[in-house]
Amino acid sequence: MALRLLKSAMCLGLSLWLAGSFSGATRSAQIVVSPSTETVALVSITGELEFGDAIAFLRKTEQVSEAVVVLRSPGGNAAAGISIGRAIRKKGFVTVVPPSVNCASACAWAWLGGVHRLMGERARIGFHAAYLLRGGRARRSAAANATFTDYVSDLDLPPQAIAYITGAPPERMYWLTLATAQAVGIKTSLYASGGVADILDQAYQAPMIIQEATDYPGNDIARLKQTTLDACLVACSEDMTCKAFTFVTYRSECWLKNETGSAEPRNGLVSGIK
Repeated sequence: MALRLLKSAMCLGLSLWLAGSFSGATRSAQIVVSPSTETVALVSITGELEFGDAIAFLRKTEQVSEAVVVLRSPGGNAAAGISIGRAIRKKGFVTVVPPSVNCASACAWAWLGGVHRLMGERARIGFHAAYLLRGGRARRSAAANATFTDYVSDLDLPPQAIAYITGAPPERMYWLTLATAQAVGIKTSLYASGGVADILDQAYQAPMIIQEATDYPGNDIARLKQTTLDACLVACSEDMTCKAFTFVTYRSECWLKNETGSAEPRNGLVSGIK
C-alpha cells in the first residue's frame, strides 16, 4: 500500500514535489496514531509537511479503519498535502482543525480530504495557489495548480469553492472562516470541544446555511454587540434554542432567533439557518 502511494505521489511530477510553502526545513511532521475507542483512532499531524510524510501517514494508518485526523501545521510540501488528503478521503476519515490553531497551505489541502470536515472557533485554515521557488521568489505553478484542481474536483467541491481555494497568489493567503466555507460550498461543521466521540457527533450535524443580503425579521432571543460573523455563527450553533441568526455587517451586531420566519432581501445583512 505504501509503495502504491509513493508511485502515485511521484506521478505528481517534480514540479509539484517542489511546490508549496516550502521553507527549506528538513524535519518531518510528527504523525501519531492513538487508539481512542474500540473502533475509532485519533491521528494527529503536527509540524511542517515533507514529501516522505505521505508515506509515513499511510504506513501508520494502514490497519486503521476509522479515524479522526487532527491537523496543526504551517504548511509544507504540496505533494505531501495532496497525497495525505487523498488517503484520508479513500479511508473515510474525519478531519479537524482545533480552535485557535493554524493549518495552512499543504495542511489545508490535506484537511479538505476529510469525508467530514470540522474547524474550531478562531481556527485558521489558509489557502493559496501552489508555487515554485525560482531565483528565491515564489512563482505560481500552472502544472501544480492543475494537479491540485484535479484533486479537489474528486472531492465534489463546487466551482466557487475551487476558485476560492486556488485564488490567492503565492505571496498571500485566504484564511477560511466558517461563514466563508458555507458561502463557497465547502461543507464544514463547527468543532466546539470534547473527545473523539464528540467530534464524530459534531461532524454528522448538518452545517448552517449562510444567506447573504438576507434578513429574517423578528423571533429574536439574543443580541450580541461588537462581534463578528463567525462568532455569530458559533453562538447560534452552540445554542439549542437558536434556529437562525442575522448579522448586521455595518454595526457588527448579531441577532439570534428561535424561529426562521420569512426571509426578506436586505443589503448589508447576512443570515444563517439550521
